Amino acid sequence: MEAELEGRIRMDRSKASIHQLRENGLAPAVIYGKNMDSTAIAVEVKALQKILRKGGSNALINMKIKENGKTKKYKVLVKDLQYDPVRRNLLHVDFHQISLKDRVHASVPVHLTGIAPGATAGGVLTTLMRRVEVECLATQIPEFIEIDISGLAAGDVITVSDLSLPPEIKVLEEQHAPVVAVTAADRPEEEEPEEKEEPAAETDKTGEENK
Repeated sequence: MEAELEGRIRMDRSKASIHQLRENGLAPAVIYGKNMDSTAIAVEVKALQKILRKGGSNALINMKIKENGKTKKYKVLVKDLQYDPVRRNLLHVDFHQISLKDRVHASVPVHLTGIAPGATAGGVLTTLMRRVEVECLATQIPEFIEIDISGLAAGDVITVSDLSLPPEIKVLEEQHAPVVAVTAADRPEEEEPEEKEEPAAETDKTGEENK
């Protein structure tokens, strides 16, 4: 079931108007696509956040926009989210209008499952690729890509070519690119034993060695 979200046409784009939108729990946004002109809208922040929590960052949304007494419907994906760097409030959203018949590009998050034996033995588990770029129909975008790391020993690497995805989903990353790795922990350098100096021979006041 597709999520539904209502968009309101935004005629006034002044700073004062944008500030008022945010005060009322709305976020300024833009919707664009090949079958429509770029349109400034506003959406309810809580409604959008609920959709993203439930369906993930690539949730397919049925956007309803009222204009001139008519309601238009668009299939959209969230293309970009801008947040305040300090307060983390949602500042702006880009929506991409798509066709269900066209293949689209999407960035899919990576989820790790299991416990890597190499990490529990003292190695370091590193996620080198947190999102994977894919191409598929909008209805085929996975919520996340699951990777089982329960077989990773120290020195093991999972690359893009190791990912298990349906054949209709094309991965756009380099096949040899590492996604997750376990590296051995650095061993502390062994200290070299200090060389003991032999005591110097005693000399008398004339500088000659005592016999």
